[in-house]
Amino acid sequence: MPTLGVHQLTGNVEEYNQFFEALKQISPVPVAFEQIESGANGYYHLEDRRIAIQENISELQTVKTAVHEIAHAKLHALPEKEAQPDAVKIDRRTREVQAESVAYTVCQHFGIDTSDYSFGYIASWSSGRETEELKASLETIRNTAAEFIDAIEDKFLEREQAQNKAAERSKPVKAQTGKKKSIKKQLAENKGKSAAPKKSAPKKEELSL
Repeated sequence: MPTLGVHQLTGNVEEYNQFFEALKQISPVPVAFEQIESGANGYYHLEDRRIAIQENISELQTVKTAVHEIAHAKLHALPEKEAQPDAVKIDRRTREVQAESVAYTVCQHFGIDTSDYSFGYIASWSSGRETEELKASLETIRNTAAEFIDAIEDKFLEREQAQNKAAERSKPVKAQTGKKKSIKKQLAENKGKSAAPKKSAPKKEELSL
């Protein structure tokens, strides 16, 4: 695997647990940690339909690798023997450029800088390729990254809405403010309203004979 100019990422990611959980939810296959003997940070297993991430790497490297492998699962999941006869076959170098470009774009959108790793990785895998070949992947990269970004943001929004609902349910019911009038006072007021002044009957004039 080309590794020219590729530097392992270090550092933490803000709201890492929530972000990684969102990635697991948008992934079309299960994502799990394991000890990868080959030294890779992660891989997508075609036959088992699963993603493995190297355990005990930095949060930054974990998130970047997860997006990269999910891109493989979405774009390059089917083995060549299962692909449709008229499908365009994508070689290994193009697949790696597409997956890493999607990872970089998605991470960059959320303020996660993976350039120390992504730039060298993409340069290594695209070495010797014609410009037209690379341009052909741009639409795929753009559309896939946009799909990932929307899906991740939806997961964060769902989580925020659930938290707001939970907070509303946990709020104590507020007691009514203001003093209630006593029953005696209310009766007195009602009696006063009903006791309207009586009009005196007109006096009859006295007739003298």
